[in-house]
Amino acid sequence: MKKRFLSLALLGLLTLTACGSSPRVGDAFAGEVNNYEGVTMTVVEGTATPGGVTVEVLNTTEAEIDSGNEHDFGLQIEQDDRWYWLERKGEFANTAEAYVFSTDESRELALKWDSSYGSLKPGHYRVTKWFFEYRTSGDHTDFLLTAEFTLE
Repeated sequence: MKKRFLSLALLGLLTLTACGSSPRVGDAFAGEVNNYEGVTMTVVEGTATPGGVTVEVLNTTEAEIDSGNEHDFGLQIEQDDRWYWLERKGEFANTAEAYVFSTDESRELALKWDSSYGSLKPGHYRVTKWFFEYRTSGDHTDFLLTAEFTLE
């Protein structure tokens, strides 16, 4: 009985430790970002924490710009002047909601990553989010926006 309790306690401690751990660094990123004229994503000052950040998206074009919801994003870390993807913990499931970013109306998105990435250690990061300009069914332009932040 004592061994069983000790085993369960150790398993619980390992589970709690894993839940609060930092994400693993994955593959290097070599793509282009922030290259769609007139649409920006920036971190709202003072909102970056080890568990989340708020970003502001602004579309100054006349085009319909769409993206997934506030759960649809990625994280990268800068190391040695290169960007690397951070790996999500476990499986990722999300609803297929699309947000429309209207012309000249900024929209804030509170992005939380504790459950999908864990807590971030001090470093230089950026949140990534795919957007697209929708024209007609099957006719769209995809682009990746990023917003950088530093945790001390």
